[in-house]
Amino acid sequence: MNRSTAARIGWLCLLPLCAWVAVGDAAIAKPRLKSVRIIYLVSADRTVREDFRKGIETAAKDLQAWYGKQLGGPTFRLNNPTVEVVKSDKSAKWFYSHPNGEEKDDWGFNNGLAEAQRLVGTRQGDPEYVWVIYSDGPGNQGQGGSGVAVLPEDDLLGLAGQHPEQKDVKRWIAGLGHELGHAFGLEHPRDTEKHRDALMWDGIYGKYPDRAYLTEEDKGILMKSPFFFRPNGDPVVKAAQAVEKYVYDGGSCAMYSRAGKSEWVESKADGSAEFRFAEASRDNNWIRLFDSSRSMVLRLPVGGGTCSWSTDDGKTWNALYHVDRAK
Repeated sequence: MNRSTAARIGWLCLLPLCAWVAVGDAAIAKPRLKSVRIIYLVSADRTVREDFRKGIETAAKDLQAWYGKQLGGPTFRLNNPTVEVVKSDKSAKWFYSHPNGEEKDDWGFNNGLAEAQRLVGTRQGDPEYVWVIYSDGPGNQGQGGSGVAVLPEDDLLGLAGQHPEQKDVKRWIAGLGHELGHAFGLEHPRDTEKHRDALMWDGIYGKYPDRAYLTEEDKGILMKSPFFFRPNGDPVVKAAQAVEKYVYDGGSCAMYSRAGKSEWVESKADGSAEFRFAEASRDNNWIRLFDSSRSMVLRLPVGGGTCSWSTDDGKTWNALYHVDRAK
């Protein structure tokens, strides 16, 4: 497990849904919006393994129940079918050895995301799906963030009970739960000593399911997520009203108020992506918004003008697009 989750700027590289080929038992996915969509990527030089597919499905359903228990009922939904088996034309070795990014530890995430994006339209910040991608590429660097989790062959072997060193399947179910937590926007605990057994820290090692847990901060974040639903099917997040809005060519950034609390949401006009921010500060010139899942600050000009973003706490700013305040 890689403890660092890199900030990723999803809206700069969005692509439309592409055609894809399913093999094995999976059929063409039936859309179940606001759900977790899981892709098992089978490399060109590998064959479909039913024990891998079944292991993923079992883990996803186990975690669905575990999250629900932790939250007192609400949990995420799974797409139909639970696991989509998709054939890649890339070799298994390619996924974790093909250079893609400055940090080698990020290659597996970047390559898995790129291939799933090409084949099935996976994207970061997808307003309709949180994506989980398993590839059978040899590697041990699982990562998650901004609506996507990518896991390697190590995790598949673990879910099948065939990992050469760590035989406990529950450790690998918890590993998926951890990276899925990152995809939902959860971070590592601020106090790692106090919360050593939290799922988002060391709770994945021999503690899941009974002694691992979500922190109160984790629960608060998930209970604001559009991907969590109560047992009766109602979303945990009720509809909110836009009280302030800035528009740009192709989308908008609006502040929504709900139960006395506010949240900023950037949305693409075509529904292809959605990003959430907390308001950090404002003055007569700027409204500064923070996205903790990507460690990103967005700066909106109060009177309209050029919006900009920063990933170094505002030391440097990068121009993004022109916004106008909606009336």
